[in-house]
Amino acid sequence: MRLVFADHEPHLKPNPRRDHMSGVPELSYSTLDRHGGRVLAPGQVVRTAGQSAPVGTIYRYDRLLVDESVINDDKARLKLEGAIQPTGMTLESQSASALVTGQGPFRVPVVSSHGNQAGVDAWSLLQRLRTDTSDESLPEDLLAKVRLEHLMICSKTGGPSVGTPEPPVGGPHRHSIGRMPVDMVAPMPERKRLERRLRVAMLDTGVPSGHPAFDISDLSEGKDTFVVVDHAFQARLGQHNDSPAPPLDDPWDGPVHEPTLIGEVATHFGHGTFITGLLRQMSPDVQVYSLRVVHNDGLSYEHEIIGALHHVADQVEAARAGDAEVFAVDVVVLATGYVDEAADDIPGGWMGGAVDRLIKLGVPVVAAAGNQSSDRPFYPAAYAAHGQPENAAPILSVGALNPNLEIAMFSNEGPWVSCYATGAGLVSTYPCEAEGSLEPERRSKSSMRNRFRETYDFDDFSSGYAVWSGTSFAAPVAAAYLLNSMAEFGLEEVQDSVKAAERAHAALTRLKSR
Repeated sequence: MRLVFADHEPHLKPNPRRDHMSGVPELSYSTLDRHGGRVLAPGQVVRTAGQSAPVGTIYRYDRLLVDESVINDDKARLKLEGAIQPTGMTLESQSASALVTGQGPFRVPVVSSHGNQAGVDAWSLLQRLRTDTSDESLPEDLLAKVRLEHLMICSKTGGPSVGTPEPPVGGPHRHSIGRMPVDMVAPMPERKRLERRLRVAMLDTGVPSGHPAFDISDLSEGKDTFVVVDHAFQARLGQHNDSPAPPLDDPWDGPVHEPTLIGEVATHFGHGTFITGLLRQMSPDVQVYSLRVVHNDGLSYEHEIIGALHHVADQVEAARAGDAEVFAVDVVVLATGYVDEAADDIPGGWMGGAVDRLIKLGVPVVAAAGNQSSDRPFYPAAYAAHGQPENAAPILSVGALNPNLEIAMFSNEGPWVSCYATGAGLVSTYPCEAEGSLEPERRSKSSMRNRFRETYDFDDFSSGYAVWSGTSFAAPVAAAYLLNSMAEFGLEEVQDSVKAAERAHAALTRLKSR
């Protein structure tokens, strides 16, 4: 079995010797700028006197997440705006937005009150609010409801060129197998006709509009296809877009190329397609609910992920209330995450509440542990170490194994990781339309009509398949094992949250005993 469980229950363990920038992904300036991102480097930022120094993270410098209880309370909102006014920055509360009703935070733009946007920084603003001793200072309970919005990154390796991570840097994950085209000679396993299927939500880069390995339909069509997309959700997400990056307003994986003149295939283009193919190979009888919430450079926004998780939970609750038009899932798989600036590795904010809501509904969450060769907790996967509420489904944090079942060098590892699944050198589906600017080293005429002789073309994916590595892909492998084990306990729809959680735990226990 390509799934190995840790020999301990997931838990957090302080590591005072850990480098403060451990686990922070390295991103290019252009990528950060595209998403309004900034690196919080502890030695280069202001911090509140008397408080623990932060540790590194990546955040959106001109956005804050503010709890809905503050936005909807005129007195609290005006108090917050008044406290911010002396800083030279302004909170544009009239532009506050939430992806779904009741998700917790609103996302609010932060702008300069003097017209100099270069002086805007959400982290500096928060520190000034925490040190304010004037009559306009904020009470602790209100301050706790105002937080950074983190940039989250998918956990794959291999960028535009074969065998290197993106960006191509040295380090312990330099020699992981990168993304490259291959062919698949074995057919996909047969998919049985069933009255009901287990369903898994995939929050990622989306899927192609067509692929020979799986069929696709929209939620509104009510078809029994392997993949179900949701145009209505994507339209709402597109309206919510507030960055220079292309809006995620349709369900299709893309754009193919990086936004440069070089013509390289984007670092994370095909990421969701690859995950879908792994599920198709291992669990052909399930149904995948694909929500496109990750950009083709692998970045997503904390606010969107929180909203998407609540959207999935809303669907589960609506289905149990008798709504036949929604799509209730049995498992959620996530390949994205972030490291928090909290020195104790315990994040505040609203992500934990979204995950808790799902597991309390009996829906297990399977999340990638990250690819930074670090023991620093990577969230939301590391919520597996926080202890789940009674009668809740499990959270699995998944690291990556090499094909020889040793832990992959790029994989994060630590006491907070639940299990490890194969995540290096995997073969799966990839969008057939992907072709970059790399060309074969040599090419010559052939005696066959319409055929050339050529060396390997490392970014021509017309075969529809690729080899790739990352804990991003270990997570769906682990999810497939869990889904198959859950199927052994019956496929009927479970209306009770406690019974759904019991089924998930029974399936997990059976897996651990094998």
